[in-house]
Amino acid sequence: MLYSMVGNLKNYTKIDILRCLLRIGKPVSRSELSKTLDLGEGTIRSILDVLKENGFLGSNKHGHFLRPKGDNILDKIRDNAIIKEIDSAKIFPGQKKIGIQIKNAKDPEKSYILRDSAVKNGADGAIIIKYGHDKKLKILDAKYDLDFSEIENKFSLNYGDIIVIAYADSYRLAEHGALAVATHLNDDLKHLMDKF
Repeated sequence: MLYSMVGNLKNYTKIDILRCLLRIGKPVSRSELSKTLDLGEGTIRSILDVLKENGFLGSNKHGHFLRPKGDNILDKIRDNAIIKEIDSAKIFPGQKKIGIQIKNAKDPEKSYILRDSAVKNGADGAIIIKYGHDKKLKILDAKYDLDFSEIENKFSLNYGDIIVIAYADSYRLAEHGALAVATHLNDDLKHLMDKF
């Protein structure tokens, strides 16, 4: 009888690698990362190995930490995207929401294409809003206005910035969706994802 071995399949995505990188500011343990990222410790070990192989990460008895190359990448990410949990009850009540401010965003495609990307990456849905000359956030491709002042106050916005609010039953899936849209809208983030 002939047996074939199937190797372990990767159970994480490039977005999970990015999520992990964003959470390493000080030495942090694998178990802490597992808890905050909502991923198993074996998955975290694999992600940390990828980050180490790329020279972004080191580790010692205090935990995992960013090497200078990792610090530089993290600075570049933060120059292009700010990620926050959104606790507003006004939009998508009962859902976990992640908001990402995307700086230096390309002109957005049709918003339904971006929403589809969020959904394909785990979110239940997303709303794409842009900060205009009138210093207000407005939904892309929509004729009606909503009051986004609560969200405007969470971010330090400049003209042309895009905010993506993705929602899901978990923060992990909402963050997956929001980051997927962010990588469509910002070339620096897209190039970073290509490194993984």
